[in-house]
Amino acid sequence: MIITSTNKHDKGIKTYLRKELKEYMGSFGHMTAEEKKDLQEWVEDGNSVYSNPGIISDDNGRPMDYVNACRFERVIYEQMMNPGAEQAPSGSETMDSEDDVPF
Repeated sequence: MIITSTNKHDKGIKTYLRKELKEYMGSFGHMTAEEKKDLQEWVEDGNSVYSNPGIISDDNGRPMDYVNACRFERVIYEQMMNPGAEQAPSGSETMDSEDDVPF
């Protein structure tokens, strides 16, 4: 995707977002090729790497970054599509009766 803008302010924002993207990708760790492509498109559309299209927030109410929000959405989707695929507790984690409650 090619960014074209005649507005000096828009060019400054795009420059800032590209710099933010470069720093983020350098410090994030492993990303799949698809995640990199999607993230670059998100930023080229004028969005920060620290925002996400679903406005998904972390436990503290702050917006999740793009890649982690997409990963979170993917996990939730997979759980919804395969509700029986969740692993049952194993061995000592299984409680068979009220007598097994640890308190």
